[in-house]
Amino acid sequence: MVNGSGCISGCRLKKPPCSLTLHIGPYIDSKLHRQFSLPFMSPSRRQRRRVYEYEPLPLRCFRLLELTAGETLYSDVTCRLLPCSFAVAPPYEALSYTWGDDESKCRITVNGLAFFVRQNLLSILRRLRQPRQKRIIWVDAICINQNSTAEKSAQVPLMGEIYSQSKRTIVWLGEERFYTETAIKFIPELTVVAKADISVVWKYLLSQDTFLRQMSSLIWFFYHPWWTRTWVIQEVALTKYVHIMCGPHQLCWSTIHSFIMAWMDIKNAPDLETCNSHQAAALRSLGMLIANHTEALARLREQFQSSPSAPECMELANLLWSFKYRSATDARDKIYGFLGLLTGHGLRVDYSKAPQDIYISVFQSFLVRDGGLDWFRWMTGEQISGDKKASSTLNLPSWVPDFGSRTTYPISSFIPNAERGERQRIFSAAGSDRSRSLVTLQFEDNDRTLVVRGLIFDVVDQRGHIFPLPDQINLSGCQTEPILTQWKNMAFATPSEPYNTRLEKEDAFWRTILTDRELEGLHFKDNAGWVPAKRLTSTAIYIPPKTADEEQKVLRAMRRGLCVYGRRFCISENGYFCLLPATSRKGDLISVLLGGEVPYVLRRQAKNIFRMVGECYVHGIMNGELVTGDFESHRIFKLQ
Repeated sequence: MVNGSGCISGCRLKKPPCSLTLHIGPYIDSKLHRQFSLPFMSPSRRQRRRVYEYEPLPLRCFRLLELTAGETLYSDVTCRLLPCSFAVAPPYEALSYTWGDDESKCRITVNGLAFFVRQNLLSILRRLRQPRQKRIIWVDAICINQNSTAEKSAQVPLMGEIYSQSKRTIVWLGEERFYTETAIKFIPELTVVAKADISVVWKYLLSQDTFLRQMSSLIWFFYHPWWTRTWVIQEVALTKYVHIMCGPHQLCWSTIHSFIMAWMDIKNAPDLETCNSHQAAALRSLGMLIANHTEALARLREQFQSSPSAPECMELANLLWSFKYRSATDARDKIYGFLGLLTGHGLRVDYSKAPQDIYISVFQSFLVRDGGLDWFRWMTGEQISGDKKASSTLNLPSWVPDFGSRTTYPISSFIPNAERGERQRIFSAAGSDRSRSLVTLQFEDNDRTLVVRGLIFDVVDQRGHIFPLPDQINLSGCQTEPILTQWKNMAFATPSEPYNTRLEKEDAFWRTILTDRELEGLHFKDNAGWVPAKRLTSTAIYIPPKTADEEQKVLRAMRRGLCVYGRRFCISENGYFCLLPATSRKGDLISVLLGGEVPYVLRRQAKNIFRMVGECYVHGIMNGELVTGDFESHRIFKLQ
């Protein structure tokens, strides 16, 4: 039911039933009426034993689900599926939810025929049914024949329009959990308090006896799988109104948006240094969840709702990159889930194609369009878990990223150049823009081999421990201290060359693990504060930490820098300090490829045949020091 504020009011069920009754019937479109009209009847026992089968839909038509009114909470819930076109569709609400891991099915009936849905969908249908009036909704699991590849291929391209034309999107986060009430009360409370000065906000937060409980409830709330789904992005961005339901509780999206924007200010407050380790860990965990999954979604929705021309400005490559931590049950949906946000993308949805063929085609188009290797920023290293490689289940060439896997943060990046109206690269390991102009990408073996040119610089020798991913760091952060100690011992035990003095070696070490970027709280004399992805100047002199407290500051800066996560400090055979992918091996080759912003680690397979391991930072060769004008003499690399 919708209350006076436009938000949804729910009802609590003490003992909900486990079956629903659905009916398919006609809709007002006369052509569709003739094709789909069925007599309305009460389901008999014989009908209940039969399984419902979908009828094909006409071109550019879709189905809506009409939940009819029920006199009591426990009476049978009856529904109708309404085939319709966009021109004559009645007002409806669209659902956004997760299917859930529980694959056990609950039987409902469709026009007297058996139909099976998962428990999570059954729960929301119960919550949404109203006592005195019907409700029309769109829900993918029922309105699309999930067993038909052809129908999915036809319906998925319509989903952008389906959500855009809905009067509201209802987000379902499941039934109430132990954290729900605390989180949903605290979100608007913090949003109001955050309008004050940041120092006042921090005093308020840290003075609360319930601070850790409140933070924990928010972590659980934003840890819900819904926040990580790929499909959520268009479902939230395209609809004018979004409401979140969690059992009987609800929030309007405007409140969530205000909270996220407030948190972006709160997290950068200097008072963070005054937190104890448990408070800091909770804040760090919440901040990571919001940064990885929620902030970009809030900003994208704001962009779409404020600008009708937003789809014309969107590019698939940028969307994939901005939401690279999103997941999808079907690997193809990591691509298809964004198409509703785009215009003129030229991609045809086809669920009969293998995911790897889609990924190869899409990534190849990125490289060809840009005429360089900028999108090799995806090559951050194979997905890892601790010291073990978690390989993709897809049979992909090493130069094609698995868009469905989590990656570490890239070393290569861009900073805006407002004066020139373009993106400026931070590093230039392959030299000037002339090297980019000479890039000629060739594809062989049915597009599974990429041919590039470049040179081999060095060979991986000593390897340090892996700096853990954020979710692998325990509450006190103590896992990271022995790693930093081991890295330092490695660095300062090496021969003098190529860093001749201890000061040069210290400078090279700290620049390497921070990928040569200015980070807040470090002791560079000309550091004016933290600017994301900003290079340190060559004249900045690093004053190494002298105390344990100062090293803790370095560790905090490393965590803020992100690039160190999932990588290891290494030393090459010629003594160069490197930050390499976790899966790098002794004997791997450090290369510079024409058109590449950073060096890359390659693994030789055969003569001129290599596998891409990932991008890397090598102190002393990031500004084109290796590249001469004789580009034609560079060797051929065939990446498979």
